[in-house]
Amino acid sequence: MTNKRYDQIGWLGFILIISAYLFVTLKFLDVSSTPYHLLNLAGALCMVVNAKHKDAKPLFWLNVVWSVIAIIGLVQIK
Repeated sequence: MTNKRYDQIGWLGFILIISAYLFVTLKFLDVSSTPYHLLNLAGALCMVVNAKHKDAKPLFWLNVVWSVIAIIGLVQIK
């Protein structure tokens, strides 16, 4: 995969996470909703891919933990 593709994946992750936060702030989504946690999970996983490629360890681990939190949120909904 090219550097450009990794950057695109990182930007997609950014958009997904920021969208989740915006939608909760504007009350389009509830913080305990499945779409909210899925947006966070997908965004964080995209950021994990980007951070791994860039060897950005703090960003990598932040998003691994973010993903785990999103999964916990999804499990609690069910």
